[in-house]
Amino acid sequence: MPVSKSSRSVVYGILIKVQNLNATRSFYRDILDLGPPVMDSNFWVEFKIGEHASLILEQASPNEKMPEGLGRISWVCNVKDYDTTVERLGKNGFEPVVEEEERLGKKVIQYLDPEGNPFM
Repeated sequence: MPVSKSSRSVVYGILIKVQNLNATRSFYRDILDLGPPVMDSNFWVEFKIGEHASLILEQASPNEKMPEGLGRISWVCNVKDYDTTVERLGKNGFEPVVEEEERLGKKVIQYLDPEGNPFM
């Protein structure tokens, strides 16, 4: 765990343990357009998701039993172009699991990533 230099704890990022690192890396990099990772190895992929936080994908061990994706984690992604991202998700076989709605004046729609982790 990284050590904070301030007197308060600071969230460093969100870690998602995955079984297929290559597919999940491609999904977040190319489909959700997070851009190139700041750290990219065969066991750890890290994307900056703001000034002080990261989305981290960690490769699970070969025999590690993984819990079902739904409910493991849920995160909110603010995309550059909502309509283009929704179109790109559909073209790549990703269908919403919850219909589009409006929350606090923003369009929100929930999907599952390749490992079954929900995001909106």
